[in-house]
Amino acid sequence: MVLVEPNGVRREVVVQSLPFKLGRQAGNELTLRDSRISREQAQIIAENGKYILEDLGSRHGTFVNGQKVMRHELRPNDSIEFGVPGSFALLFVSEGHSLDTLLQRVETPTPAGASSGELRSLNLLLEVGRSLQAGLTLDEVLNTVVDACLKVTRTERGFIFLRDDKGELALRVGRDLQRKTLGPEAFQGSASVIQEVVRGSQDIIVTNTLADEGVGGRASVVAAELRTIICLALRRLPAMGTLESTMSGFLPEALGALYLDSRLTGQPFSDTDKQVLRSLALEAAGVIENARLFTAARDKERLDQELAIARDIQQALLPKRFREYETFRVAGVNIPSQQVGGDYYDLIEVPGGRHAFVVADVCGKGVSAALLTSTLQGALAAMVELGQPVSAVARQLNRYICRHVGVNKFATFFCGLLEPDGRFQYVNAGHIPGFRVPRAGEITLLRAESLPLGLFEEDDYPAPELVLQPGDALVLSTDGFMDAQNPEGEFYGFERLRQAVERFRGAAAEELADALLGDVREFSRGTPPGDDMTLLVVRYEGKD
Repeated sequence: MVLVEPNGVRREVVVQSLPFKLGRQAGNELTLRDSRISREQAQIIAENGKYILEDLGSRHGTFVNGQKVMRHELRPNDSIEFGVPGSFALLFVSEGHSLDTLLQRVETPTPAGASSGELRSLNLLLEVGRSLQAGLTLDEVLNTVVDACLKVTRTERGFIFLRDDKGELALRVGRDLQRKTLGPEAFQGSASVIQEVVRGSQDIIVTNTLADEGVGGRASVVAAELRTIICLALRRLPAMGTLESTMSGFLPEALGALYLDSRLTGQPFSDTDKQVLRSLALEAAGVIENARLFTAARDKERLDQELAIARDIQQALLPKRFREYETFRVAGVNIPSQQVGGDYYDLIEVPGGRHAFVVADVCGKGVSAALLTSTLQGALAAMVELGQPVSAVARQLNRYICRHVGVNKFATFFCGLLEPDGRFQYVNAGHIPGFRVPRAGEITLLRAESLPLGLFEEDDYPAPELVLQPGDALVLSTDGFMDAQNPEGEFYGFERLRQAVERFRGAAAEELADALLGDVREFSRGTPPGDDMTLLVVRYEGKD
């Protein structure tokens, strides 16, 4: 089925299980979020190989093709509505059936006395066009459009050219009367005719090229001995109410062109025939645009699912809960601004009772940043666990990123190695300053003394050392905290962060992390973060 939402958006609905219930109540196979629709509006069941629609005592009734029904055997192209204006509607589609029926009607010879010059009842083709809106892929829609045009016009070959990403016309579909696919080599028509039509000249409908020098005299037409040539622009209709749509002489953008030709001389077309054919081109353009939008929406949904999976994987790589360690307590927070972020933190156990604390911020956001983050995390863990000094680890990571990741990718990086006796050696590579928070006394900043990783391959990374006393704390974060904004557009800033650290300095590690995050959220007042936010708090307790 095709679900038509109140805003006009269409999407595919597959009946996978029976009974298939419809209504506004969550838990139905199809939930229709409209308070006027009953909680359990209707259901679809199967009987003797056919689908049956049953009303479930709904408040406003269930309607099929405008008629109120209690029980109805569904047929192709049945329109299902729910008794309230401006709400959801369903189009029941039997794959391949409704279209074939309509095309057979188009192929039926016109009765004697009817106007044969009017393209054998092209009004039926408009009905075909309406059924095409149930098409769910662009290629299916385009093939059907060309097949229908060939059957109605009795031309031999049909092609659709669409603009590519660069705006150039490219062959998308080629078909003959036997519904065989034709490639670019089968096109022997006039490319100049197509270019003229797409650029904005009038559509071209010529049923006898021998009597039309403008088209018939072209070299490609003469060489292919073409007698009938039809070319119509497939134009996107302008949005209603725009300035462009009210401008006199405004020509909507052309998506491409529909081209038909034959070596047989056709019957002259009446004005009505031409109008109907142009109406069909507009219908086809609308179908093409809808199919593109549908495909784009489906691709976006697939990408969203992949991003969600990537986020789950990335979050799984971060520490969930820290155990109690002999000499310190630790707490961490990571809030990505998008589904997949570029920040991360970690705690790595090193032989000899030592522990490495890491906070990093990869430039950018989204999937590319997450890939570099995961690479950095894996390489760092392997190097640190080998027991190398933090300065050597930073040099090797920098060299690895420069050689393997490519240009325009870098990461700010803070990595510190804590000894059981309180000695703490760290590298700050372009990262925002960390805070050393003593039990008593002035808070000091652990500033950057080198450039971010990934900028220059031979850069040096000094590693200052300090000694933590029992009760001292380390607060490490990324710039997402400073870049948090409130509804007035003000930034939280480094000074507010420093004041919050001072205000909550005596709290335990987890309480301090929660207090800092709460302070930022109170400042932001619901404004979504514009950058990833990561925080790591370590409280050194000393050896017993």
